[in-house]
Amino acid sequence: MTSGTAAGLRQRKYGVLLALLCIALAIEMAIAPGAERVFSDAFNTILAFAIWFVVFERARERSVMAAILVVAVAINWARYFAAAHLDHALSLADQTLASFLLWSAVYVILRDLFRTPTAGAGNVLGAICGYLIAGEAWARVNGIAYLLVPSAYSINPEIAALLPDWHDRVALFTYYAFAQVLTLGYSDVTPVRAPATTLSLFAALFGVFYTAVVVTQFVGLAQSRKRVSPDDK
Repeated sequence: MTSGTAAGLRQRKYGVLLALLCIALAIEMAIAPGAERVFSDAFNTILAFAIWFVVFERARERSVMAAILVVAVAINWARYFAAAHLDHALSLADQTLASFLLWSAVYVILRDLFRTPTAGAGNVLGAICGYLIAGEAWARVNGIAYLLVPSAYSINPEIAALLPDWHDRVALFTYYAFAQVLTLGYSDVTPVRAPATTLSLFAALFGVFYTAVVVTQFVGLAQSRKRVSPDDK
C-alpha cells in the first residue's frame, strides 16, 4: 500500500469516526425514556467498536482492547436484566472499563500524532476525534468519582433527579466534562472537594493542551497546502 493510499484510508476512517462521535453526542444529549435508550446503547456499542477498529491498529493493542471492549459491552447490556441492587456495582464497572478504553484511544491517537507529525487531513480528523473521545473519557472519570464520593459534587436540585438513572447520569457528566475541558464552567454541577476538584483542574489543563494539539494540526495542514503550487500537481 502506497503512502498516499494509506493517508487516504486514514482520512476516511477518521472522517467516519468523527461523524459517529458527533451523532452519539447528539443522541446522548437528547435521550428520552423507553425504546430511545435501547437505541442509544445500541449506537454507543457501534461507536465503541468503531473506535476500536479505527484507533487500535497494532495487533497486541487490538487483542487487549477487544477483550476489554467485549466485557464492557456485556456489562452495559447486563444492566437491563440485573436486579436493582446491582446497578451501582455494574455502573461502576461499566464506567471504569469504558474510561480505560477511551483513555487508551486518546493515548494512541496522541502517540501516533507525535511519532508521525506529518501534516494531513487524516491527522487533523484524528486530533479532533481524540478531543471528543477525551471529553467522553473525562465524563466517565467524573461518573466514577460521583459513584464513589457523591458528596464531592454539588448538584443543582433541579437536575438532581437525573442522577439515579445511568443514562441521564452519563449525559449530565458528559455535558459537565466538556464544559471542564473547554474551561467554560457549568454551574449546575460544581466540584466542592477532592476528587472532583482535582479532576476539574486536570481536565482544564488537558483541554488547554489538547486545543493546542488540534490547532497545530490545522496550521500544519494549511502550511502544507500553501507549499503545494499548481506546477507541483
